[in-house]
Amino acid sequence: MDKENENVVKSETEEKEENVKVEEATSEEKSTKEKAKETEKVDEKKEEKKEKKADKEEKKKEKEEKKEEKKKEKEQKKEEKEEKKQEKKEDKKIEENKEVKALEKRVKRINSEKIIMASIIVGVLVVAFALFGFYYYNTNFKSVVKFEGGSVTTADFNVYYKTFAPMLQYYGYPAEEIPMQIAQKAGIDMMLLNRAKEAGVTLSDEDKAKVDETFSDEEQVEQFIQQGIDVEKMRQLYYNDYIITAYIEKLADDAKDEDVIAYIKKNAGEDADLFGYDTSHILFKTVDDSTGSELSEEQVAEAKTKAEAALKRVLGGEDFATVAKEVSEDTGTKENGGQYTMYMDGNTATEYADAVKTLKEGEITATLVKSQFGYHIIKLNKKIENGRAKNETERQAYVDEDINGLADKLEVDETYLKQLVEKITGTPVDNDTTTEVDTTTDGEDASTEDSSTQTESTDETTTTTTEENAN
Repeated sequence: MDKENENVVKSETEEKEENVKVEEATSEEKSTKEKAKETEKVDEKKEEKKEKKADKEEKKKEKEEKKEEKKKEKEQKKEEKEEKKQEKKEDKKIEENKEVKALEKRVKRINSEKIIMASIIVGVLVVAFALFGFYYYNTNFKSVVKFEGGSVTTADFNVYYKTFAPMLQYYGYPAEEIPMQIAQKAGIDMMLLNRAKEAGVTLSDEDKAKVDETFSDEEQVEQFIQQGIDVEKMRQLYYNDYIITAYIEKLADDAKDEDVIAYIKKNAGEDADLFGYDTSHILFKTVDDSTGSELSEEQVAEAKTKAEAALKRVLGGEDFATVAKEVSEDTGTKENGGQYTMYMDGNTATEYADAVKTLKEGEITATLVKSQFGYHIIKLNKKIENGRAKNETERQAYVDEDINGLADKLEVDETYLKQLVEKITGTPVDNDTTTEVDTTTDGEDASTEDSSTQTESTDETTTTTTEENAN
């Protein structure tokens, strides 16, 4: 009985094991099938992608082909247009040739009367152009002033007179002297301009920009037009003025020291003080910069108190330049430690100059020095022998003397000058004068201007450099 039970159990166990094996085999078979399906799906997707990519490439290729076809069509149309255009030109040329031949036939049939009439017309035109040329020459190119190598033309003088006459009137020049003054200025300017060009002096970009800015001002340009001034001539006058100014500065810079010293001795005497005085100063102002008037007593007393405190500091050994930078009210020298080079040329305040004369090199004034500007504390740094040769004011004066001498080399047509000025101002020409001259430019009638209206625009028609050269 026990054996039978045992066999039954064994049989069941084996049966279970077989069932497990069957299940495992079935599971493996299912897994293999699933994997095969998945692989198949992946392959299908890859194939789809390949097909899509191929489609895209094909479409792209088609687009490129269409694009190329359109390009060829455009080029073909363009060529056709060019061909038509060329054909039209040839047809036109043929027509023109026909017209020329027809005209030649008509010209050959011209009779003697027509030849005579043509001669008369030509003669009239020659006379007309000659009269116009004479008028245009008198209006623009006839010389008012001549000099070696050039001249001042009517057109040039016109601009100079309308620019500078109001200024000279404003400064009180006698009316009878103004025309000659302006003629000489114009002549000297032209001579200097020629010399500047020979010296290689040209208009700088910065100066050109300044002039162009002036002439971009519509109100300024309109004012020139109202005065009867040729705007382009005026612009050139401005350009020239900057060139001349640069040339004069160059002459002053290049002047030899010994020549400047000789000039100083000639004008100031052989015993003139030729030293240059390198000084430093601290200033406390007693005048109002905006009005030029003296400050109140309280303000002056306050300035003196500050000056005495500063004097005590520098006499006590503090660095002069440091104190100057800290407390000086002279904005022109403060940042440079109060440094100021002066000369005994009369251009420095008398009290200042007299105080400097008493100092030795390195010495500071023991007391405050009072001038019309305020309270000074002065230190003499160094005396420079013949340093006055570097005085910019006197170097400029030396050059100016030479320039003013150029007036002797000018030849002014005084009769024509008189007529010209009378025409510009609108004053009738005297009976003893010869031909009345029209000085207008660009079709404008300058005779309608009155000199009084020019006076009202004194400061608005010139730049600073032009005003300086007018002197």
